[in-house]
Order: sequence, then structure tokens, then C-alpha cells
Amino acid sequence: MDDQKIVMHIDMDSFFASVEMRDRPDLAGKPVVVCSRTYSFKENEVPRGVVSAASYPARKFGIHSAMPVSKAQKLCPETIFLPMRKELYQEVSKNVMAIIGKHVSVVQRASIDEAYADPGEDVRTYEEAEKTALAIKNEIYGAERITCSVGIGPNRTIAKIASGFQKPDGLTVVRPENVRDFLDPLPVGKLPGVGSKTLAVMNEMGILTVGDLAGSSAPDIFDRLGKGGLVLRDAALGIDNRIVTETKDPKSVSRYYTFDKPTGEESLLMLGIDIAAEDVDTSLRSYGFYFKTVTINVIFSDYTMVSRSVSHPVFSKDVGLIRRYAKDLFRELMEKETDPKHRKIRRISVGVSALKKIMPGQMTFDNFWKNLL
Repeated sequence: MDDQKIVMHIDMDSFFASVEMRDRPDLAGKPVVVCSRTYSFKENEVPRGVVSAASYPARKFGIHSAMPVSKAQKLCPETIFLPMRKELYQEVSKNVMAIIGKHVSVVQRASIDEAYADPGEDVRTYEEAEKTALAIKNEIYGAERITCSVGIGPNRTIAKIASGFQKPDGLTVVRPENVRDFLDPLPVGKLPGVGSKTLAVMNEMGILTVGDLAGSSAPDIFDRLGKGGLVLRDAALGIDNRIVTETKDPKSVSRYYTFDKPTGEESLLMLGIDIAAEDVDTSLRSYGFYFKTVTINVIFSDYTMVSRSVSHPVFSKDVGLIRRYAKDLFRELMEKETDPKHRKIRRISVGVSALKKIMPGQMTFDNFWKNLL
């Protein structure tokens, strides 16, 4: 591990919900949830959809992102549910990334609300990095009136874990000499990349903490979890050689929805497609891209997988088009599916590719039709 390497991870605090609460001071201190779509809650009607972001008061009731809205409402009936305002979040995100870029050498955007940063050669000590992080936090709050949490460490993994250590509005510095003291006591699930299935395998092996994983046998880990397990073991040892690089434009964007249990119910399957398509649209807007090709990927209850794609004749950014194509592809796929084992579906993924960044003023299919109306 290179003691001279300093990496930052900047993570906005409950980003979507924070922006909404900023614009509506009456929501301060209340359980607020931003949904991936607009919902109407009627008496005796089960609300549909998934939580995209939950305020910290809402999280105290156990509400978290990716939770069905119906479950969130049961956990806290007083929750205030709001629709997403994607263009607003994108605007705020661009401003935040620009602020970060003013203070550091390299910014690698990880998502709409988080980024890695290389402070640059002028920042030689952790004390200087901490001052830079405070300047970033203060400028973001002054410009956008929302908070972020920053982690500073010798590599990306440690910086990311550190940014979540004292949320919200936190700043955690992990110096190289303190890495073991910081990592070892943490639950192993805190390591980025440890999902529910990996966690279950590790727990079966008696691995409960990051320290347990660091002290585990590499051959045993490889036997149970393959190469990915060895990467996680390296992370537990504080090893991560990835560098922070300028954000590159993606060649495709996809998002998935996993059902609580495999289902064949059409309304749930269509809802899963809607939610995945909305998430894709959010990411597209964050990058400023238009698309031509839509792809749907289906994983059945026996874990077999099939996919279908279709291309639109011109570039578009219409989320309705993504939904329509995805649903048409899904129905076409299921009509040809004869295996009785494939009557229930575990996960649906929606993706777009053949991406292009449209310059301001350039005519697109969407703009053409708007001009005719």
C-alpha cells in the first residue's frame, strides 16, 4: 500500500430527498421518501413502486432505497411520498461535480450523487486533504444548501467506506497507519461488493467482520467465492490498486429490478420494467445522453437468462419510448418461451446503448415533434 497515495470519496447525503427538503423547508425533520415514479395513494389501494431515496428521519423506521413503497408505508404511515424531479437532480449534480473539480486534480464520477477524487500533487498530507474536503463540503452547502459526507484514505475502497462512516454531513480520515484499526472491527457486509449471497457464504465460513476476512485462507475463499472473493479479501487487507481517473462516457446504461420472490404476475412484471426504465432514464439524464437501442434481459427462477434488443431509427431521450420498447420486447420474449420452468421471473433488466451526447441546439427526434405541436 502506497503511504503517499490519498483518495477522497464524496457522497451526497440522501441526495434526492435532501434536494426536495431544501426546496420545501416545511419537510425538515419529517420522514420523506422520493419515489421512482409519481403515485396516487387512494384509500384501500396498495401503493405501487420502489423507494429511490429516504430522508434520515424515514430511515429510522427502517425505510431504505429499493424497498417497495407499500412496505415503506406500512413501516411509517406518516411518510411523505414525493415523485422524482430528475432534471432538477441532474442540475444540482452538475453543480456539485463542478465544485469538487475546482478543489482537486481529478474527479471520477461514480453516480449522480457520488464521486472519487484525487486531490493532486499539491496536497501532500492528510491534514491538507482534510482542509480540501472541508472546503468542498462548505462550498457545496453554500451553493446548494445540501450536505455531503467525505471519506479520505489511501485507496478507493477505504475512502468509500469512510464516507459512510459518519453520515450525514460527515468527514472521516483514515491514515495508512490506522487502516487495520479502522477496517478490522467492521461487519464484513460493509465492504463494497459484498452482496446478500456473498455475505451468506462468508457467514457460513465464520467470517463476520472485515478482520475475519483479512485473516482467512486465500484458497478457502477462492474455493467458495472464486476470483471475486479474492478481490474482496484484498480489500479487507487494505489492498486496492485502482487509480482515480477522469470519468469516461459509458457505452451503455442498464438497471435491473429484482423481485422479492420469483413471480409470473403480469402487473408486477410490468412494474419492474417501469422502475428499471425510470432508473435508466435518471442515469441517461445525469450523463446528458440520447439512445437508439433498448435491451431487456430476463433471469428466470432457475437462473437461466435470455435477452432481446431493438433499435430506434433516430436518437431519443424519451423514457416512455424505453418503457414501450422494453415491454414489447418482454412480451415477444415470453410468447416464444415454452419451458414450464420459466413461468416465474427473478429479475428484469432494462438497458440502452448506441449512446450519443447531443450538443445544445442540435435537432433530435424528440425536439422535431415538439416543434410540430
